[in-house]
Amino acid sequence: TGAITLDDVDGALSGTASDLVDAFAGTVTELESNVTVTNAATIAQLTTIDATTTGTLTYTSVTDTASNLSTNTGSYVTGNKTVTISEGSTATLAELVNINADTSGAITLSTETIAENYSGSATNLSNAFAGTVTEHTGTVTITGSVNVSKLKAINDATTGDITLQVTSDALFGTASDLADAFAGTVTTLTGTVIITDEPTASQLKTINDATTGAITLDDVDGALSGTAS
Repeated sequence: TGAITLDDVDGALSGTASDLVDAFAGTVTELESNVTVTNAATIAQLTTIDATTTGTLTYTSVTDTASNLSTNTGSYVTGNKTVTISEGSTATLAELVNINADTSGAITLSTETIAENYSGSATNLSNAFAGTVTEHTGTVTITGSVNVSKLKAINDATTGDITLQVTSDALFGTASDLADAFAGTVTTLTGTVIITDEPTASQLKTINDATTGAITLDDVDGALSGTAS
């Protein structure tokens, strides 16, 4: 329990977050060397390790509760760090938006977050699931207007049912993007749809099934081929 004095404070250290925290427990001479964390660390662990050295702290992955990752004390969720929301923690939509905004790295969702039902604006929902994020399986409710790119991004991110609270939006985009936007179970659109390129018969069917509104083809010269049904 006594103080530990290091005669050599320049030696680089590398180890797991847990081992490094334990190594510097109590009163230990401050290091001047670089420290590398070899596994996923919590924000509390990174804070403790960072305080032990004036050198560079190197780590690639952060794992913590959604609340801690969203608050991001010390700004350890940054750059391209990979992030894992710990099991037992369910992220709110706002927390997912914050976490995704802080890192370009892959985000692994907890089991609870994967199955959570989310409701919010198209902007927040698409921002929450931007980049590389574990596939979501819960339901999604879009509370306001939506465009094709955001609806596609949301649909790409979830296998759950998507509810559009505003169904009268006029949407336009490529046949591929529109078909992807309406894949799966999505509330029927009543607004108009403009397809900006030449659709396949399959894409046109998917889009037609998704809306009761008028569909405008910018390219009316494209040949179509498909089954009679």
